[in-house]
Amino acid sequence: MSLQTPTRSPALEAAGAGRRAPAERGPALWRVAAMVAAAVLLQVTVMPYVRVADGVPDLVVAVVVAVGVLRGPLVGGVAGFCGGLAVELTAPVGTVGVLALLNLAVGAWCGRYTERPEAVSLRVPLALVVAGATFVQLGYAAVQLLLGTEVSGSWAVGRVILPAVGLTALLGPPVLLVARRLLGAPVDVEPYMIPR
Repeated sequence: MSLQTPTRSPALEAAGAGRRAPAERGPALWRVAAMVAAAVLLQVTVMPYVRVADGVPDLVVAVVVAVGVLRGPLVGGVAGFCGGLAVELTAPVGTVGVLALLNLAVGAWCGRYTERPEAVSLRVPLALVVAGATFVQLGYAAVQLLLGTEVSGSWAVGRVILPAVGLTALLGPPVLLVARRLLGAPVDVEPYMIPR
C-alpha cells in the first residue's frame, strides 16, 4: 500500500479555472460601473465648459466604446444604456431615452470587436470612438428634427456635430488607456460569467 497524493487531471483543472474566472471578473464589473458613473459626472459638470463653437465633447460615448471593446456587447450595451439615461436624467434635455438607446447601440456594436485581434491595438478603438460619437450626434439631431426643432442642417453640422466629434476624438486615447489600465485585456463577458 503506497501513499500517493491525488493529482487532478488537466481537464478538471481547466474546469476549475473556468469556475474561478467569473469571480475574478466580478470586480472588473464594479470598475465598469465606476467608470460610467465618473464619465456621467464629468459629462454634466465639466464638459459643458469645454466647448468649441457649440460642440461639447461626449465623454460618455468614449467610455462606452472603451467598455464595449474591452468587455463585449452585453456589458457595453448595459453601460451605454445606463450612461445615456443618467446623462438625460441629470442634465436638462428635452427628451428622455434617446441618448440611452443611442449609447446602448454604440456599446453593443463596439462590443462585437472584443474577440478580434484589433481590440488590442489603439487604432480600431479610436476609430470606433469617432464613429460612435458621430452616430450619437447624428441620431440625436435626427430625433430633434423629427420633434419639430427648427435648425439649419449646415449650422448643426458645422457648429455642433463636427466640433463635438472632434473633441470626443481627442478624449479617445486617454479614455482608452485608462480603461485598459483599469479593466485589463479584452474579455467577452457572457451572462453566465456574471457572479451572483
